[in-house]
Amino acid sequence: MSQTAAKPLASDFLSRFERQLHLAFEDPRHAGKQPEVLLEACRHVSFAGGKRMRPLLVDHFGAALDLPEDARIRLAITAELIHTASLLHDDVVDEGTTRRGKPTANARWNNSVAVLGGDLMLCIALEQLEDYPREVTFEAVTLVAEMTRAAMREVDARQDSTWTLPEWEAIAHGKTGALLAFCGTASARVAGRTELIERLGQCGHHLGLAFQITDDLIDVVGHPIDIGKDRLADLRNKNPSFPIALARSSNEDFRRALDELWQRDDLSEDDVQRFGAWIVELGCADKTLATVEDHLDRAMDALGPFAHGPGGEHIAEWAAQLRAQARWSLESQ
Repeated sequence: MSQTAAKPLASDFLSRFERQLHLAFEDPRHAGKQPEVLLEACRHVSFAGGKRMRPLLVDHFGAALDLPEDARIRLAITAELIHTASLLHDDVVDEGTTRRGKPTANARWNNSVAVLGGDLMLCIALEQLEDYPREVTFEAVTLVAEMTRAAMREVDARQDSTWTLPEWEAIAHGKTGALLAFCGTASARVAGRTELIERLGQCGHHLGLAFQITDDLIDVVGHPIDIGKDRLADLRNKNPSFPIALARSSNEDFRRALDELWQRDDLSEDDVQRFGAWIVELGCADKTLATVEDHLDRAMDALGPFAHGPGGEHIAEWAAQLRAQARWSLESQ
């Protein structure tokens, strides 16, 4: 599940975050230790130009809770490194060779370096939480387990075309929603605002699903701005996506035809384009947009009065941008 949709608003926080992320890799517990290639692989993928969506979201939640910046930065590093470690592992599973315009770690070195570098990165991520209540670390460990299970479910779905809409939702939550939920719940725990844990977790969860579903929508209908990947890549690569899941669940002819198509090794471009048009004709693009808007509405309901204050106003503006992008992608097809 790739991501091409909008991100939270950038801030000066990011420059300080980048400095602290560099320092995390220079920690004496890791710097200079052999084999150095593992840390080199961590740096290679961590500074390859990602969107920093998760650190920004932590900053915005933290600002809403008046969380000190040091705590925000440490939580942001945890969230970003958990995400980045998952990319190292995903590239091995997917046999990927490029990411963000650069060779993947497995392509530059080998699978062993990528897998073990990802493991080291998870350790560095959890070390950031050592000064906070143990519940925060426990939650981060639970998050990694959930993301791992979701990644395995995604692999299984690619190999077995019988996956359903609930299966897609489970994958999307584990791959995207759970980590954005952590950005909210961990911020609330560290701030001592236990009464807000569930609310901010729900906000992050629904933002994550809206983000992923918008990305899936853009893959089907395209966008006047370069989306950074080939249109209909999910159909072409047999990836689970929300519009495809909708079409499969709502039309038996589509489901049977797609199952037959995905059993073939020689998908033609004409077939891919035909099925993409079929998804739109079934009204699944419109229903996908409606689902994006529903998740954004739920996210804003969960954010509540914070949407009008420091940090929260940035989350609300990001949600508005994401809503506009989803609408634009459909209206401009």
